[in-house]
Amino acid sequence: MSGELSVDYLGLELSTPVVVGACPLTKEPETVRQLIQAGAGAIVLPSILQEQIVHRCMKTDDPLRALSHSGYQPQQNHYNGGADGYLQTIEELRSLFDVPVIASLNGSSGGAWLGFAKEIESAGAHAIEFNLQQVVYDELETSNDAEARMCNMVRQVRDEVQIPLAAKISQRYTNLASMARQLTLDDGDGAVCDGLVLFTHTPHWDVSVDRMHWTIHWELSPLHSLGAILEGVVRSRSTTPDASIAASGGVATGEDAIKAMIAGADVVMVTSVVYRHGPDAIREIVDGIRRHVEWSHHQTLREFLAARPVEPVNEERFMRMEYIDPLTRSETYFDPTPEVSPQSGDAYGHQT
Repeated sequence: MSGELSVDYLGLELSTPVVVGACPLTKEPETVRQLIQAGAGAIVLPSILQEQIVHRCMKTDDPLRALSHSGYQPQQNHYNGGADGYLQTIEELRSLFDVPVIASLNGSSGGAWLGFAKEIESAGAHAIEFNLQQVVYDELETSNDAEARMCNMVRQVRDEVQIPLAAKISQRYTNLASMARQLTLDDGDGAVCDGLVLFTHTPHWDVSVDRMHWTIHWELSPLHSLGAILEGVVRSRSTTPDASIAASGGVATGEDAIKAMIAGADVVMVTSVVYRHGPDAIREIVDGIRRHVEWSHHQTLREFLAARPVEPVNEERFMRMEYIDPLTRSETYFDPTPEVSPQSGDAYGHQT
């Protein structure tokens, strides 16, 4: 059935609700072709970084200071193609493919660098995803100050462009629903942005015992990590009924995607599962969504989404029972750690 899985996201029509999240895979035309052929409804380019754009703005007048003060490092260009290459990538992908091409900005402070959003729009991007890095380094900055600063950053981008804008935020808010509301509800001057991507990928912190120094590693999303994403989607949807929401993180199967959409997401973003299994992972997720829609006796995914229930999350007693009931109803608890096969080795990796 033509259009049976089409959805709206940020005012754009997608042929399926599966979006390839921001990663280097999406800047290569041949890879993008395979992802779209497998069923991707849109792609998000790897983020262009604040440091790259600041360096680009400074290097003409003072190259040495630009390198020392911007935070730019050459390997960043290998990640996303560099500022000028980024614009060329947008133009090329727009000319080759019909699915929406969404650009990604990544930064933690405001400034003139955000004007690059206008160049992204001119290059042909269908929308912009602003990955807000919640860097709070001043012990005197309150949570209200930090939230206001990030909303102002998004509004700076909003003032630069006419294309749809989504904010990609972290889970680290005392009141996530409040932050979602600040970003998406019309305050008289229009909404700060058109939608939310929940959530930014959280790196893994560790400590090197040899160097006696903390370190940060980037890892794929762990298996069975969808639960925290679902909680955030439910909480955000409760206060932003009309905003677009993308669930990002932990979606690996068609069932995961359906769960995320029942929770309140309009689309799901996948990255780690594509790195693990290639474009076929998208095909399996899309097929799983299609089977569930057929099983639920809806003609289209839009009908299915319109029928999803709205769960209350703003009553203390309800929220307490959701926590207390599963805690106290049983003496046994699910253990997500897989058992080690005696044929492969013990828990310490010793072969048997």
